[in-house]
Amino acid sequence: MAGGAVIENLSNRKLFVIFAGLLAVQILFFLVGAWYAPSPSSYMEFEMISCRDETKGLSGEWIHRDNCHQIEELSEFTPSSFDLREIVFIAKMPHARDGIELEYSPWFQFLLGVLQIEVEYSEHFKYVPHAQIEFEVRMGHREHASKKNDWKELATSNVTRILECTIAEEDKKDGGTYNCDMLDLFELGSSSYPFYLVNIRIPIDQHACQYNPKNPNCQIGKLSGLRLIEIHQNGGFTLVWLWTKTLMTPIVGACLWWYYNRINQLARNPLLLERAILYLGLSLAILDFPIEWISLTHRLPFLLLVSDLRQGLFYTVLFSFWLIFAGEHLIDDTTRNNIKSYRFNLSFIITASGALLIYDLIERGVQLYDPFYSVWSSPTGSQIAYVAIFISALCTVAYFGFLLFKIVRVWTTIKHKRSAQLYQTSENRRLKVEGVIYRFKFLMLFTVLCAGFTILAYFMKQYGEAQLHGDEARSGFLTGSTSAFFTGTFGMCNIYVLLLLAMYAPSHKHYRGATQLIDENDDEIIDDPSNQHTESNAMTTFLKPSTD
Repeated sequence: MAGGAVIENLSNRKLFVIFAGLLAVQILFFLVGAWYAPSPSSYMEFEMISCRDETKGLSGEWIHRDNCHQIEELSEFTPSSFDLREIVFIAKMPHARDGIELEYSPWFQFLLGVLQIEVEYSEHFKYVPHAQIEFEVRMGHREHASKKNDWKELATSNVTRILECTIAEEDKKDGGTYNCDMLDLFELGSSSYPFYLVNIRIPIDQHACQYNPKNPNCQIGKLSGLRLIEIHQNGGFTLVWLWTKTLMTPIVGACLWWYYNRINQLARNPLLLERAILYLGLSLAILDFPIEWISLTHRLPFLLLVSDLRQGLFYTVLFSFWLIFAGEHLIDDTTRNNIKSYRFNLSFIITASGALLIYDLIERGVQLYDPFYSVWSSPTGSQIAYVAIFISALCTVAYFGFLLFKIVRVWTTIKHKRSAQLYQTSENRRLKVEGVIYRFKFLMLFTVLCAGFTILAYFMKQYGEAQLHGDEARSGFLTGSTSAFFTGTFGMCNIYVLLLLAMYAPSHKHYRGATQLIDENDDEIIDDPSNQHTESNAMTTFLKPSTD
């Protein structure tokens, strides 16, 4: 099949109709998020009840509301032992509302818990900055068919965190309280059970404290209570998100199959740009596939990890494609159509993706069997996380600097070629080539716009997740009205890739050295059969000398 790309042969009228339709679809994506989807996440806040357990946890019994010997005022309670193991903080999730027992749903997708420590100022029990605090945590779950207090153990662990608190000078008196940072407690990759119970103990080893005051729980001050903030994805947002992905999956799959058949019918090997677009479409199909439907009926604790891996794959392929897309349009570059020419450029992407992959596998991987684990809880883990983030950030900055350099070179090369060669050809050829140039410029501008929104969406998501783990959990970005932004960005990525698949597919029309321009309704050029183009590149016409 001797033909150029579809973008070279499609009439302006048809292109206008296609672009207008895609713009309408893009607006629809934003409107769906704005009108029908609630905020991505919601939170519940629990004032943990302090109970007295005379067995000090040796019986293995779950402490809940019905068997809790509540401590009315923790600051005035006198324990029977110095290790404080008889004090248990409990929280049943979710709580009742207006006498109705609420329950969690698989539509919530994930559960995240952060802990707020309430510390009173005391001259006797002083808080020391950067104090280590250690919890003995048990989490249980209960099914609908189970008895009211028939709790099954989900996870148990000893959790160590660093307690960071500040206090104003005027509050340094009896009754004054510290302002402490939120602490990560747990993260579940699925919401598989309707009810959960959390038991927390904060034991103190007095002998260890005398030997080394920096041991855990020795310098945390006078605790007055614990507050648990639980965050989950809104079920309404999950519904809209899943249906959006479900509708897009067959469309992307059909376009990908159509594109694959087009390049497979060529009498030559596919070009590097064609292969890059094919891999980009494949990564989008993997990202769009709504595997989350399975989590509604089956417990999938690895769903967050799978979601991160799919996003990482798509971003890696997308960033690689942008480099190839710009490089392949450097029409004076003799290194085109050779993946080895991009080894140095792609090394930034591979390094950044590899660093983030290591970080994610450590964090999400360990949480599959220990939901209380946090990579930031240990000095070694923190160093690994900081190194991974620093390397990925450095490579990302270098990548975008080089991408911008490539794009500027493309525009400069087109400008010079246009002024030097374009008007030396016939009028018919000039009209055809100018049409190709304008269409390419549109795609390049769309690429820059899509790149900006994609990068913005990625960093806003990362920032929102950081807020969920920090002091802004209640009023974070993901708990606000940002659904329209995420559905709109999702739609833009899909439209962009579909547009590339459609516009850069080899055309079924013959496209050889143009000598006559036919009516655009025919979308065809009558060519000199001695000069055949076999390259599916939107700037191919510009590369060949005129045969007029």
